[in-house]
Formats: sequence, C-alpha cells, structure tokens
Amino acid sequence: AAPESVGLSAQKLGRIGEVFRQEIDQGKLPGAVLLVARKGRLAYAQALGFQNKDAGKPMAKDTLFRIYSMSKPLVSVAAMMLVEDGRMQLTDPVSKFLPAMKSMTVSVAKADAEFARLAYTAVPADREMTVQDLLRHTSGLIYGTRGKSLVNAAYVESKILSRDDSNEEFVAKLSKLPLRFSPGDRWEYGVSTDVLGRVVEVVSGKTLGEFDNERILS
Repeated sequence: AAPESVGLSAQKLGRIGEVFRQEIDQGKLPGAVLLVARKGRLAYAQALGFQNKDAGKPMAKDTLFRIYSMSKPLVSVAAMMLVEDGRMQLTDPVSKFLPAMKSMTVSVAKADAEFARLAYTAVPADREMTVQDLLRHTSGLIYGTRGKSLVNAAYVESKILSRDDSNEEFVAKLSKLPLRFSPGDRWEYGVSTDVLGRVVEVVSGKTLGEFDNERILS
C-alpha cells in the first residue's frame, strides 16, 4: 500500500532508510530489513546492505534472522494481557502469586574494621517487589554473571539458570537467594522477566508456552 493511503508520510518514512544506510556505510551493521505496517497493510519495505558482506550477498526482504531474547517482550505482553483481563494489577506484590518470594532479604556490604575487608550481611528488603518491578527490572533480581558481588557469586553457585529446571523450580531456588538491592531502589537487568513468566503461569493456570501460543502467537 502507498504510505499516504494508510495515513503515513512517504517522506518521513524515507528517513528511516537514510539512518540505516548511514549505519551500514559506517560499518556499524552489515544490513537490515525495514518493514512498517499500519491498519493491516504494509506501507514501507526496504532491504539494505548485505546478508554476507564478504561474499557480496545482498540483503533481501525475505532474509531470515535469528532473534535473541524475544521471550522478554512476549512475557511482558502476556503479563499486561492479564492486567487488562483484571486477573492481576501492576501494584500487586509478587508474593501474592509466588508466596516463597514474600520475605526476601538484601545482601548489604559493610566495612569490617577488624579484618580490613568488606563483610556482607542479609537485611530485610525495604519493601516487597511488585509486578511492576518485574516488568521494569527494579526488583533487585540480577544476572549472576554480570558482577562480582556476593549475590552474583551466589547466583553462579546455585546454577540459577539451569535449563533442567521448570519455572516453578527456578523460582523456588531463586527465593532462597538474597536480592542485590531493595525493590525500587534502582534498575538492573536480570532474571525479573523469568520470574514474571512464572507469575503468568500461576495467574493463568497454563504453562507460559501454552499461554503465549493461545493468546499471542496464534
């Protein structure tokens, strides 16, 4: 469809391609496929750069890409669907659905004058994490491999992201570990979305895969 027929500006859409061409010319990425649709109609489509620059193989509109970390937007959409359905609220504490996560502690570093080193102690979190904290990564949950704190070490030692664990088993293991900081104190990328996936399962009564397939991917 012509961009104007769906209320879009061809001139402004063209700016998207200009930006990506600059990125390709500067060697920041080899190529890209750009698609913009509105009202169920494709209004803009461009294939720029190369699939394989060394081989001189140009990018095509039907080029297949491997996409990483797409479980995160899918889980977030699933959670917002349940909010829209009235099944839960953003302000709900996570423990409403996952009781094991009610009394999580925070690992706090303090100077130990006697031994001239940092000592760690576990203190109660200032407040419980909420569904919103999981969505925005302000829960205090982290990735163990991204840092050298005691909490990071505990994550690594517990093999928190074992592929052999179900979501339920993952949360049970995670609930025994300390938080990196009290919920809401700051942002840090971590396993918040993984926990949110378990919340979706508990609220919906379906596995995450079943919910996504029925409500989002079908």
